[in-house]
Amino acid sequence: MKRRRYSLRIPHGKGEPVMQWFDKMRQGRIRCLTLFFLTYMAAQSLLRAVNLLTSLDMVSLAAGDLLRTFLTGLVYDASSGVFFTLPLAILLWLLPTRWLNRKAGRCALLCVTFVLNAFLVFTLVALYLYWQEFHTNFNFIAVDYLIYTQEMIGQIRESFNMPVILPSIAVAAALVTWLQGRRYPRHFEGKGRSGALAGCCAVLVLCVLAVKVPDDAWRDRVSDNVCNVELAGNGPYGFVYAYFHNEISYPRFYRQEDGDTVKQDLKQALAAPNVTFLDGKGTKGIDITRRVVNQNALTRQKPNVVMITVESLSTDYMGVYKGSVDWTPHLDELAGQCYMFSRMYATGTRTVRGLEALSLAVPPTPGQSILRRPAYEGLATLGGAMKEAGYTSDFLYGGYGYFDNMNAFYDSNGYRVLDRLSIPKEEIFCESVWGVADETLFQQVLKAMDDHAAKGEPAFEMVMTTSNHRPFIFPEDRIQAKQGGREGGVRYTDWAIHDFLKKAERRPWFNNTVFVIVADHQASAAGKTALPVNKYHIPCLVYAPALIAPGVNDRLISQMDLAPTLLGMLGISYTSRFMGRDIATVPAGQERAFISTYQTLGYVEGDRLVMLKPGKQSSVFRIADWQKSRYEKLPPDSALEERAIAWYQGASELYQSGGLQNPSRQPTAGSL
Repeated sequence: MKRRRYSLRIPHGKGEPVMQWFDKMRQGRIRCLTLFFLTYMAAQSLLRAVNLLTSLDMVSLAAGDLLRTFLTGLVYDASSGVFFTLPLAILLWLLPTRWLNRKAGRCALLCVTFVLNAFLVFTLVALYLYWQEFHTNFNFIAVDYLIYTQEMIGQIRESFNMPVILPSIAVAAALVTWLQGRRYPRHFEGKGRSGALAGCCAVLVLCVLAVKVPDDAWRDRVSDNVCNVELAGNGPYGFVYAYFHNEISYPRFYRQEDGDTVKQDLKQALAAPNVTFLDGKGTKGIDITRRVVNQNALTRQKPNVVMITVESLSTDYMGVYKGSVDWTPHLDELAGQCYMFSRMYATGTRTVRGLEALSLAVPPTPGQSILRRPAYEGLATLGGAMKEAGYTSDFLYGGYGYFDNMNAFYDSNGYRVLDRLSIPKEEIFCESVWGVADETLFQQVLKAMDDHAAKGEPAFEMVMTTSNHRPFIFPEDRIQAKQGGREGGVRYTDWAIHDFLKKAERRPWFNNTVFVIVADHQASAAGKTALPVNKYHIPCLVYAPALIAPGVNDRLISQMDLAPTLLGMLGISYTSRFMGRDIATVPAGQERAFISTYQTLGYVEGDRLVMLKPGKQSSVFRIADWQKSRYEKLPPDSALEERAIAWYQGASELYQSGGLQNPSRQPTAGSL
């Protein structure tokens, strides 16, 4: 019996079999989409390989890790590639075939392809440069920088040769478009409109899948090496993810302990012989309000304080801290006359995080710094404690203070704010997009101190430098270093601080002034682990030759402990809601530090490190090598983890309930 032949036919068609219809489409519109999508995938894989080759000393080269890195990367690449292809898909599916077969239609197709390729090449270049700076894909830092468009564009213009880079991008995009155009069909078949709706729906379905299918936790399972995890990601995907996950709720994502346990642990940790806990009026939940009584030879003398917060000053650059290079000859020489903290650790990796620790004395909470959150006004700050003791507090910044909400934060917390706009134009002779040369900033500090001295009022000057920041522009004839490099930025800042102190020595207020030199964070926090402890080690020098004897304090101390420790050294009593502690009152063996990224929270106690991660995860490690951040995984330690959680959970709850507000003001609840 003769077998009947069946064929599937598409609706509303002319009876073509499905496979024949698909073959024709593959030769037409789908070929164009496929070519562009494969170009995108190949480009992202090539970038991943290049970034890996430039970071061989940081990545895991184990075969399994590399395989998972690239295979997982393909999933994220495909996810973002669908969105990159979407504009071309819309054009191809909506334009009638007769238009595509005309010169004007083909020209429009090639123009759209060129624009997409130019955007792709630009993104690849940006991702490569971003990786060289941070050793990560686009993340929350990229999102933050995009908000401050002027600074971002200015930094790019000053750091890179854009008159060469931009034409090169255009040429590369044109070459790729030409190669793709040669593979585009010479003649498109079919009416086009019949498949428009189906095609657009298919692309939209793929876009939905691209959002839903990838799980950010996939990357975490790629390797224990954080660089492999970052390499497995995709830049555009990471940027969009960071944009929509810019705030992180501690109660929702992190491990918690019972509220009474947290309260008890915090009060026990903050107790000291000179501390009396008070009834914090208006507070809800946890209350750490206390009276701290400090009394010493400096109590009546009320010395001035100048705290110089140095941008990205790593211990790696300082000989006195046994750094890998010696770019700070002046600070190294000065250290012998200072009281030096040799084991201070920054709480985070950004300036806004360092200022939070130094001003508010709180651990880093997940997500944004408190400086950039709601309810940043009227908090208990170092400047507020100084004001309580009769001081006038200033915040001086070489850049525009709207960046990272600095002006608004310090102004609303009792500081007088002086930023770039406060400096007379005739006094600015060298500047970058981030700020004026440090020596110009220090000249403003001298003027402010002279004014306070003339009025007979003790002063607290909080200074934030900018010269040690890309693009590393500084005045000529100051140091022997090239413009535009990290070495030059460090050496110039070192020189500028030395020059400032030499000029200050000639002022009548010098002998009654305490100078504090501390970093906001290290220059880079990239490493093989999620929290490389050596990348949080920062310098801290206290210089007051007529008031404080030189010495070295080698106890573990957090950046957030500096404010209460300094107040103790000055003999200043105050009402406190700080979570930091005066290291002089901390019993031996109870030292701790806090290190963090945007999501991962670290608690260091002795040689143990607790990591808290979203998903209510926690893990315990032994720090086997502090210099190389080599860790050994340990079994769970409930007591240690409880203490770590108490600090972080407590900080989040205190901010949320208004428990970090200045005790003399009405509390204002924050938001998580």
